[in-house]
Amino acid sequence: MKRSTKAALLLAILSPSIAELLSSSSPPVEFLNPISFLYLTTFYGFAAILIREFRVRRGLGYSSILFLGMAYGIVEEGLGVKSFFSTDWPDLGVLAWYGRALGVNWVWSLALTIYHSVISIFIPIVIAEILFRDIRNEPWIMSGNILKAMILIFVFDVILFNIGFVGHVQPSAIHYILTLLVILGLYWLSTWCRIRPFYIHWGPIVSWFSGVIWMLFFYFIFFGLANLDIPTWITILLGVIHAYIGMRFLMRIELPDTPENVKMAIALGPPSLFIFLAPFLEMDPSRPDNPAGMTIVGIFFALVFILFYRWSKKPLEEADSGISITVE
Repeated sequence: MKRSTKAALLLAILSPSIAELLSSSSPPVEFLNPISFLYLTTFYGFAAILIREFRVRRGLGYSSILFLGMAYGIVEEGLGVKSFFSTDWPDLGVLAWYGRALGVNWVWSLALTIYHSVISIFIPIVIAEILFRDIRNEPWIMSGNILKAMILIFVFDVILFNIGFVGHVQPSAIHYILTLLVILGLYWLSTWCRIRPFYIHWGPIVSWFSGVIWMLFFYFIFFGLANLDIPTWITILLGVIHAYIGMRFLMRIELPDTPENVKMAIALGPPSLFIFLAPFLEMDPSRPDNPAGMTIVGIFFALVFILFYRWSKKPLEEADSGISITVE
């Protein structure tokens, strides 16, 4: 098996595993169901691969991944499951009414756009490219027909999502049109706009811990303030500022003097919060789904993240041999 194929497979699995399984959005009973696993992999994983291929083939910077990750989040939540416009999407909670205007859940929409950009797309791509850094700047999908097939499958998944959830409130044609325009606008931004990184030189521990704290504040701003009945405009403003700071922090991976292990620490920080929360999520009696096994998931990802970090510290030749499996 080619290294590029291994890298693409890792990314295809890593994206839904972090965004859905580790976050407990799809706990083990649901995620490990073969049909759910295939569906989530072809949706999250194919999106991450396609976005990465676009960046590499166009010679763009990592800012493009963040903008295209936002576009992906809007495709999933706006065009797919339609949670941006729903009042009865299961995960909304108080955000079904807090920040809702003109048929749009604005606080929820901003939160999920940022979440998918960072957690579902950007971080899995960065991790995969560090582990396969000898082919970081090369395409991983060589066949144009395979790329076309992945696009068609992804579009098919979006359609299935769209028709699969029929809530009491459905988006209008205007909602769909404006959503498509925002997606096109983010695509345009991805081709020329660059997010400048913070020029700070923190070590791996501080970089990792900063990511954990950033993710903690993400949940406090978008979900905690709603329960405190803070004016919506304040929550949205704080959310935008928080996202801006986080994205400039993440863009430190582009600095030429940032070591690979620090890049990995930057990427592992935000999703590491889920590891600490995993036992509490499993014990949550208010959940409508079955979170059994989340503690095991947290332990598993803690070990995997440690392994990823150790690989990132190795010289290039050793790191390559450490994750390569020769297939005769």
